Amino acid sequence: MEILIVVLSVMVVLLAMNNIRIIKKLKESKIKYEENDKLLTKYVSDNLDMEKELNNVKSSYEKQKELEKEVKKIQEQMRLLKHDMKNHILVIAGFLEQGKEEEAKQYVSDILDKLNKMYTYVNVGNALLNYIINSKLSKAKELGIEIKAQIENLEFAYMDSMDFSALLNNVLDNAIEAAVLAPKKYMEVKILSVKGFETICVKNTVASSVLENNPELETTKEDEGHGYGLKQIKGIVEKYDGMMDIEEENDMFVVNMMFSRN
Repeated sequence: MEILIVVLSVMVVLLAMNNIRIIKKLKESKIKYEENDKLLTKYVSDNLDMEKELNNVKSSYEKQKELEKEVKKIQEQMRLLKHDMKNHILVIAGFLEQGKEEEAKQYVSDILDKLNKMYTYVNVGNALLNYIINSKLSKAKELGIEIKAQIENLEFAYMDSMDFSALLNNVLDNAIEAAVLAPKKYMEVKILSVKGFETICVKNTVASSVLENNPELETTKEDEGHGYGLKQIKGIVEKYDGMMDIEEENDMFVVNMMFSRN
């Protein structure tokens, strides 16, 4: 009987030791799994960040290429215009010398019509601001939108050129897309220094209240006039510690942005 008890005791001890080894292995496996899971999560996260950064670089590169292409196009147009101007003056002078005043007036009128198609809304020291404003408002004019612009020579030197381009392009694109659908096609652009702040204010008419129909300003397939690019605009404003206000007044949608020069 005693021998049986001893045998049973030994079996119990061995079984307990085996269970301890199993539990220990399970703990070790769990720790290893958690470590591998952390490494895998970090690997995936790093790769996602790298992919996002790569996409941002590609996007910036494409925008820069498009910007350079448009700038070259405008420069070529201006070069051709200057080249032709001498000939225009000679033709006008010839009409006047021959006493053909009506022909001279008509010729001048034709030139003015051509110049109006290449209207320059702003010519300040900020070349990027010049390009964006002139190209966007020329597009708006072609679409039949009445325009009022008041632009000061502000540098926005603290802002990365890509951010500034994205900010201004998006807010102007939104305004143009909405104004062209409104009964009265009209928009205003003001870029001014106000009490030490560099401000951008863009107003445009709308077909109906944007804030009532789309209070969250989410992009929809039916109405992309506002909401499109707004998340990017807000992100850029916040990046430079700016302030942004969106409202509606007198059937117009208004976007106000303010940036401190300090």
